[in-house]
Amino acid sequence: MPSASLDPPSEPGRTTTPLYLTLAKTLMDAIHAGIYPTGSLLPTEVELAHLHGVSRQTVRQAIAQLRQKNVLFARKGVGTRVEANSGSRKLSYSTASVSDLLELAQESELLIETTETLVARAGLATMLGCRSGHRWLHLAGPRTADGEERPFAWVHVYVSGPIAQQVKIPPALRSALFQFIEKQTGNMIAEIQQEIRATILDPDIAERIEAEAGAPALEITRRYFSTGRRLVLVSVNILPSDRFFYAVAIKQT
Repeated sequence: MPSASLDPPSEPGRTTTPLYLTLAKTLMDAIHAGIYPTGSLLPTEVELAHLHGVSRQTVRQAIAQLRQKNVLFARKGVGTRVEANSGSRKLSYSTASVSDLLELAQESELLIETTETLVARAGLATMLGCRSGHRWLHLAGPRTADGEERPFAWVHVYVSGPIAQQVKIPPALRSALFQFIEKQTGNMIAEIQQEIRATILDPDIAERIEAEAGAPALEITRRYFSTGRRLVLVSVNILPSDRFFYAVAIKQT
């Protein structure tokens, strides 16, 4: 995009549009034109200020306008990302660290709709990564981001039997379950393993999160190990592709 000053002409007796709104429209036009496509990062505040001949404060105000419309979404350590070229928001599912997991949990709610005790055998034991015959507490339900009506994920959680006996889990969670377990049991999580694979939404899950059956999705499985490499928790997050994108900042060392 060519550099251009956004200073509006001054005319006596005529009210001018605030500069930050003019910049917000300019950025929105650039997004519509594909200059900043969905999923891409905007230039930094300094770069945008230089590019458009405005102050960083003006840039911040313009970005805030587009964030309110769910066009942009900012996350610490990632930047300001284009969520959509309209007002429909996609969640930026950026979990590259433990702090990211905690932040995501605090900005959303997991509603537990299923609670049951299972004995892991065959395929379930393989998926969880445990020996056959191990007992687990299985929880399942939708996770919804603040300000959104539809869930962005369906979540299965498996808590190791000995740990499950020590915790009392509420029907709705606004914190990371592994942190909840740490506080109640004293079992500190030493390692988290994460796997990501493509999948499609089965009819039952699709209906529960108001999505289309057979639509593409990602399945993110995390295994939580305490000291001594004891598997205490497994979560399986199923995210329809029309409601999120997964973003990780990779920095050169």
